[in-house]
Amino acid sequence: MSNLRSKYQDRRREFLKQGACVALLGSGTAAMSGKLQLISSAMAQSSGYSDLTDYKALVCVFLYGGADSFSMFVPTSDAEYNQYAASRSSLSVPQRDILGTDSALGFHPSLSRLHSLYKDGNVALMSNVGNLVTPVTRGALLNNTAEIPSDLFAHNHQQAQWMKGHSSLPASIVQSGWGGRMADLLQDANAGSVLPPSFSLFGSNSWLPGNTIQPLALNTNNGLSLMSYLDTGTSANNSARSALHDSVLGQNYSHPLKQQAADTIARAKLGSGQLRSVISANQNFETGYNKGSRLAKQLRMVATLIAGRDQLNMKRQVFFVGLGGWDTHDHQTPRLSGLLTELDSSLADFYATMDELSLTDSVTTFTASDFGRTLTINGDGSDHGWGGHQLVMGGAVNGNNLFGQLPDFEIAGDDDSGDKGRIIPKLSINQYGALLGEWMGISGSDIATVFPDLVNFGSDWKDGMELFNG
Repeated sequence: MSNLRSKYQDRRREFLKQGACVALLGSGTAAMSGKLQLISSAMAQSSGYSDLTDYKALVCVFLYGGADSFSMFVPTSDAEYNQYAASRSSLSVPQRDILGTDSALGFHPSLSRLHSLYKDGNVALMSNVGNLVTPVTRGALLNNTAEIPSDLFAHNHQQAQWMKGHSSLPASIVQSGWGGRMADLLQDANAGSVLPPSFSLFGSNSWLPGNTIQPLALNTNNGLSLMSYLDTGTSANNSARSALHDSVLGQNYSHPLKQQAADTIARAKLGSGQLRSVISANQNFETGYNKGSRLAKQLRMVATLIAGRDQLNMKRQVFFVGLGGWDTHDHQTPRLSGLLTELDSSLADFYATMDELSLTDSVTTFTASDFGRTLTINGDGSDHGWGGHQLVMGGAVNGNNLFGQLPDFEIAGDDDSGDKGRIIPKLSINQYGALLGEWMGISGSDIATVFPDLVNFGSDWKDGMELFNG
């Protein structure tokens, strides 16, 4: 198996270059831009990230359905709270129940453990983040001069645009996500690994696929199963079959597509065996997780893969987990309380596990969602909105801080896109993601490639935000 591993690793980079060139030569003018992008990404395999020696992981927690973050995080000053309560009516969190902070936003009472992590400096809040092409004002929206993303307020389109991070184009045109574009660059940091740096515990999504690196989708119970007929631990016949299989895969093929087929199967075989070994060896955490929570199970598997980082030869890893149910058009108050309780315990347990592993400074977890929700009430729920608040968790985070500008909570006020309390975002997905990408070690020039709309927010796109310590 070691010879097969060596041959696969030597041939992989060469195929990326050859395969991209073959694809370009066989394409028409209409496809030229995409193929050039593929070649650029293939060449980026030698991008200079191989000299990264520390370990870092980024974990995206996607809240499917459009999380009502205006109830998750609530203004604390009397003036702002009164404006908020007037707009939200019966959806507003009672002021007496808010878990207070030293900043302008407090926490929903169901987020008590995350509130404690915030107070301890391990969680920060990002105010009013959303899908933007350029900065937008209410006036420009009302006179139809604003450049806005396509298909606002539609679940599937906004999920894809959030994850792909290229708001100036329809989601169907963009083939990669910003997590995947980071993985394309950071793969070089994982010298000796046969696995990609990107893992999904919530099936397929638009955030993790890169232009060259494709993620692994894993089962929360056992990761990635071995091929049953090649599992050498079950029978002597399988051992013989596996050895013959290695011999076939180890041949040198002159055609790059044949070589890619052999290398892909070799990668799957080596990777599945590695993963089973890592998962088996890294199950004994002191932190208990809620076994009835799908999110908790996903994060526990993420912790297992992080614990096995050295066995997997990983210096950089990117993970995706998800939790559905956030489309709270009705019965919002009780539904949201249950969702927030699950989110609170799952994230807090994950942080505690990173503390067990002495990796709190090396792992950053952040939330994202389709969109925020309206301030106005829709029966006994809320409707699809635009901007919303997000949280970032980790030991490297400059916590106990609120970043960004708190919106005006007045209906038809300065930050309302109309008269329903659909709040216009102040911070773009590209700004939010770029802060996380820089922490992962992505260089300034490559940040602009990973986040192509960042240029629309000027050279001062950080706006003084120091999300991370040091």
